[in-house]
Parts: sequence; structure tokens; C-alpha cells
Amino acid sequence: MIFQSKRDVFVSCVIWGAVLLLAVCGVHIVQQGGAERWLVLIVAMVISLLLWMWFGTYYEIEGQQLHYRSGPIKGTINIMEIRSITTKNTIFAGLKPSLASGGCIVGYNKFDEIYLSPKNMDLFIEELQKINSGIKVIV
Repeated sequence: MIFQSKRDVFVSCVIWGAVLLLAVCGVHIVQQGGAERWLVLIVAMVISLLLWMWFGTYYEIEGQQLHYRSGPIKGTINIMEIRSITTKNTIFAGLKPSLASGGCIVGYNKFDEIYLSPKNMDLFIEELQKINSGIKVIV
């Protein structure tokens, strides 16, 4: 089952603002010509990365595995090793394959944590608890 990431207004403005600004800069560089044409390639790569993150951030529960992806960032967590989920919280350091604040912190293994923000948090937690009923949910 696939869960899309929630998207908040701030992150939307940052990503789409950066894409628009970079696109304008790229067009300006092309119009000016000259030695700066290599910059167009860099600008296009940054725009591609931002769009990849925007359209490619999701979480998938497959068997006993939780797969997460945000552009080039991807990984897998064994659901049986998840010990807790803290909802309506944010972490300021660590791995955050997310497009919104107010998501959940998934604690797994002994000390590992990851921040996720599925659109449908209740269904996400319910599906995880179907596989591992020992997951402690902290509100």
C-alpha cells in the first residue's frame, strides 16, 4: 500500500519558488549567451532534483517492509523492528524524507528515528500495527 507525503504551504512555496527562480535564471543565462552556458546544465539539474523530490516522495508498506523515498533518498525499515510512532511532532536533525511538518517520528531498531509525513496518518499507523501490534503510538 502506497502513502503519499503530506505537503504543507511552506515547503510548497520553498520548492516551487526555487524552481521558478532557477528557471528564470536559466532563461536569462541562455539569453545572454557566452561562457555561462554550462550553468544552464547545473540549473536544470537542481530543478530536476527539486521536482523529483516533489513528485517522488512517498512511503510504501510491502509485506513486512516499510519503504520510503524522497527523490534520491530511499531506504527500507523492517516493520517488526519499529518500536514507537510519535505523532504530530517534528525532528530537527536526522533523516526527513518528508514534504511537511507535523508528521510522525518512527522509532526503530534500538536508537534509530526517521521523520515521515503521510497524508493519511491514521491509516498509515493502522496498517503498520496490523503487521506489528507491538508498536507504541505516542500522541
